[in-house]
Amino acid sequence: MRTQLIPLIGAAIAVVLQIIVAPLITFFSVVPGFIVSYVIVLGILRGGNSMYWYAFVLGMIADLLSQTPLGLTPFLLLIAVFVLSRVFEVLDQTTPAMPLIACVVTLLVFEVLFAVGLLIAGYEGGISLIVSRALPATLINAIICVIYYFLMRRLPFERESSSAWTISQTQRFR
Repeated sequence: MRTQLIPLIGAAIAVVLQIIVAPLITFFSVVPGFIVSYVIVLGILRGGNSMYWYAFVLGMIADLLSQTPLGLTPFLLLIAVFVLSRVFEVLDQTTPAMPLIACVVTLLVFEVLFAVGLLIAGYEGGISLIVSRALPATLINAIICVIYYFLMRRLPFERESSSAWTISQTQRFR
């Protein structure tokens, strides 16, 4: 019960931060994405099938709070969480280097695809939209991801594992 309640409380805090704090902070006219950073860090730390619900619901909330096409953020978050959950089934999480590199790379890809999605939806700006939105948003969200990661690493998250990667304890090697 506790491991299911902690991510839910964290999601509520991320939404409150997005509503109250994010409009007060701008970095090169880009508002930080507390919700996007939370979902990506939660996808790295927790993984598993429950993350798809968090990615969809929190992505819809993020779209409703911003002036972006409805469904773009959940779609990209679902892809990001799927890739992160598969990657971290085999990658090492004992040191913070690999998760933080994955956060930054995922955020950069997310922001570039988000800018491309905005261009497809009819927003003006061309290639300058990608540069002027994706790079500052990646930088500020990466800082938020680092803070989230070091705070959430101390919380008891149980990572769901796939049975394909586990070895049965009843079988012995001879």
